[in-house]
Amino acid sequence: MLTLIILLFFISIFTIFISILKIAYKNKISILYRLDKVKGRKDSKDNMDELSAPFYQRVIMPIGRNISEAISKTTPKGTKNRIEVKLALAGNPYNLGVNQWFLVKRMLGIVLPLIILVYGLLTKILFSKAGIMLLFIIIILNVFPNLYLTQASKKRIDEITKTLPDVLDILTVSVEAGLSFDGAISRLVEKMPGELSHEFGKVLGSMRMGKTRSEALRDMSERCGVSDLTTLVGSIIQADQLGVGIGKVLRIQSEQMRQKRRQRAQEKAMKAPIKILFPLIFFIFPSIFAVLLGPAVIKFMEAFGG
Repeated sequence: MLTLIILLFFISIFTIFISILKIAYKNKISILYRLDKVKGRKDSKDNMDELSAPFYQRVIMPIGRNISEAISKTTPKGTKNRIEVKLALAGNPYNLGVNQWFLVKRMLGIVLPLIILVYGLLTKILFSKAGIMLLFIIIILNVFPNLYLTQASKKRIDEITKTLPDVLDILTVSVEAGLSFDGAISRLVEKMPGELSHEFGKVLGSMRMGKTRSEALRDMSERCGVSDLTTLVGSIIQADQLGVGIGKVLRIQSEQMRQKRRQRAQEKAMKAPIKILFPLIFFIFPSIFAVLLGPAVIKFMEAFGG
């Protein structure tokens, strides 16, 4: 019975939501319908293809797109730019754009509190407990998405930093074997998976769309946010402008990146004893003392206690 009531509640919420959308976009729908009649219908084949598309693609996606655009209009431009930068650094997880990100965040902010509220009313939970749960959900919804983007950005930056020397080796060998720099990038995209290879694939796509190599590389550097990659991009652009052989530049950068990776590994190794110190003191030493001194303490108590 409880499940049926919850299901009916959400069906009614969905029906009200669809009705509001139809009322809000009534004029737009009628205008599009008139324009469609003036221009003429599409071919029957196109209509059949459209009707054969999944329900999610035909109905849900357009509704979500319209809602996300409406939410985007009410969001401050500075907030949108900040989230756009964070999404780019995180690699656009799940192919989410800025509008889709705000849509997911707002929908979760509406649906989860409603679930808590309905569950509290049906199970007669005290108002104070329901209020604490709602407050906890709201805090999670405001903190967790930004925390997720931050962690995803750090993970992606670490992966790009680790794979950069290997990527440079492939580019260097390809260029020294006679390929052009664009051909070396194509070979890299084919042979090596990963975030950095995917970014170089975007560079090729941008160049096919009409951007210069310098602009495409700068865009990649801004999307990744890795200092080593920014240095590499600056060196490649400078070598391209001055007419210096790019193979030599790549060889020098590859050696420098490997040296930096070695230095970072040594730095982590030097930090390891300090990080081990706290678990050693609070967890390992007490266990050792209990095993070594425990029998002696017991015998001491038996000898002097009796």
